[in-house]
This record gives sequence, structure tokens and C-alpha cells, in this order.
Amino acid sequence: MRDTLTISQLSQLMNVSVHQLRYFEEKGVLYPAFTEDNQYRMYGIDEIYQLSHVLLLRKLNIPVSQIEQCLTSYSGSQYKQVFEQSLTKVQEEIHRLVKLEQFIHKVLSEQAEMEGRDQEVVMVSLGPRYLRHWLSLDEHQVLTAGTLYEHRPAPPDLYEQDLHYLTGGGVIRICYETMEPADYVLEEGEYLLKNFSVYQEEEIEQEVLQLEQYIQEHGYTRQGQIVVIEKSYLSMFSNEQLHYQIQAKVGLSERETENYASTPVSD
Repeated sequence: MRDTLTISQLSQLMNVSVHQLRYFEEKGVLYPAFTEDNQYRMYGIDEIYQLSHVLLLRKLNIPVSQIEQCLTSYSGSQYKQVFEQSLTKVQEEIHRLVKLEQFIHKVLSEQAEMEGRDQEVVMVSLGPRYLRHWLSLDEHQVLTAGTLYEHRPAPPDLYEQDLHYLTGGGVIRICYETMEPADYVLEEGEYLLKNFSVYQEEEIEQEVLQLEQYIQEHGYTRQGQIVVIEKSYLSMFSNEQLHYQIQAKVGLSERETENYASTPVSD
């Protein structure tokens, strides 16, 4: 059995294309042990080890142009720094992917809920939520691209968040959820919720009035204002409609709490 491999055999052993091996040679990071008279490049065990180091450095996102310097002059402490920096980047990417996974689950769950409970009023128990103020509009002012630009920077991942619209004193305050400290707090309690879809933003006011009427007809006491929550990412499932949720914290008797908490509220 021969002690060396051809470039084709090395390619099969290390699962690397012949083209990539020739590229590594062109860039000076991997040379054959020798070249036979028939111009076949031959590689031994030393070249296999070197190739494994090259591939590892590429996996750590070290550019090929820097690998030659790594292989010829890097000290142990410099390699340690390379791995530590790569670890930081990997952890950041894991964090990004975990957040993306959570968002995908959120979208799919809310889309299923929207389909199953669209236009249905339900009672749920909600914990406290903390809101950061972003921008304010006059009650009859239309939100435009220019308004968004004037109030930059926008919240992180704008429109992947639930935008909360708080009204009062002729002003609409647009907020997004955050951690403490916050500008506003939606208190823990029993909330009436309704998901709905509209074609025009003007229809939102009608939905709010209908929820007000529902609260009165069913003998609830509203505690605080009705909050409109925009879920723009759900609009991807229906290009012509905008998707919202309205929430109203209400007071309940002990009997009503037992009967209705976390269950659909029927007429």
C-alpha cells in the first residue's frame, strides 16, 4: 500500500472538492508532498494534518488569505484568541437563532389563534406587561413613513413586535413591550380580548366601540383604557388585511371570575 494519496483520493478522504484543494495550493496554504513525473500531486500524512487544520480554520470563518499566517507564525495564545473569538460569534448566532425560533413559534401560534377565534371575545388572565413609549400622534393624525423616519431609531425588529396603541387626552401613544423600567405598565388582571382583521385602519375605531358595548351589556366594569395591539406580521397570511387585538382590563365578581377566567365568553 502506498504511503501517499493522489489529489482525487485526498479529496474523497477529507470530503473536499479537488477544485478547493487546488485553490488552497494557489493560496499557499496546502502543497503536495511531491509531484510525480506524470504531474500527479501526491499527499502524505503531514499534508492530511495540515489540510485538517486549514479546514478547521475555515470552519471558524478565518479567511483563506489569513490562514497561511496562522499556520506559519501563530503562537498557542494567538490560536486561543482565535477560538475564543469564534466562540463568541457562535454564541451570538445561537442567541439570534433562539430568538428567531421563539418568534416563529409566536407567529404560528397567534396565526392559529386568529383563525380559530377571529371576532370572538375571550376572557384571559394576563400578568403585568411593561411598555416603552416610541412616538405620539394626534388623535386624527395619520401614521406615515415620514413620521416613522422622524422618530428614528425605531424599536428593535420593528413590526416583528406587538405595537401597543394607548389613547387619552386626544393623543395616541405608540409603545412596544420592554423590560423594567418602563414608561407604562399594563397591570396584571382579567382581560377581555378580541382578535380581528380589517381592510382599513378606520375600522379599528368601530371594533373598539363594539367592545365597549360588549362590556356594558355583560355587566363588566372596565378598568383603564382599551388597548389596541397591532400584529403586523400576521398580515403576511392575508395580504389585504391588517391584524389587530384589542384588550380591556375588567372587574369581575368572585362568581364571574370562577366561571369565565381563561375561557371563551359567550353571549
